[in-house]
Amino acid sequence: MNRIKKDIQFPKQVFLIMIVVLTTVYANTQIFMLTYIPSGSMMPTVNIHNFVLGTRQNLEKIERYDIVIFRFPDDETQYYIKRVIGLPGEDIEIVDGIVYADGVRLIDDFVMEISNDSGEYHVPEDHYFMLGDNRNNSKDSRFWDKNYVMKNKICAKAVSIIYPLCDFKILN
Repeated sequence: MNRIKKDIQFPKQVFLIMIVVLTTVYANTQIFMLTYIPSGSMMPTVNIHNFVLGTRQNLEKIERYDIVIFRFPDDETQYYIKRVIGLPGEDIEIVDGIVYADGVRLIDDFVMEISNDSGEYHVPEDHYFMLGDNRNNSKDSRFWDKNYVMKNKICAKAVSIIYPLCDFKILN
């Protein structure tokens, strides 16, 4: 008895779902990064329970005041989101909550409230100094064992808040 072997055919819906899933996985690992925010350390800019969309493109052009998503220096299994304040090679000084980079006072109009702390930091080459916008409720470069984030540990630049929709905005 001869058997005729038939080609297995997937329903078109299964094929379409597979393409969507693979495209989403590729985009999330190579182009975008979607991050859930569990804390208020970046308030008022980013709120608790927001979902932030970041881009993995142009990470070689990190600038002061960029909001970035990175691997936490003290535990690289965790991701943090903070604002870039100190650039490679700069001396950062905080005096009663006012931040200076190489002696120049920095803009801080995005900060929830000024902190009352002080400190001096020298940012090594290929590293960044990070602060949260909610300075009195932010575990950031001031408090970490390793005070600086290596350039290659920055995973994405935050682009926008995408959820909840009432909080939607483009981040600068």
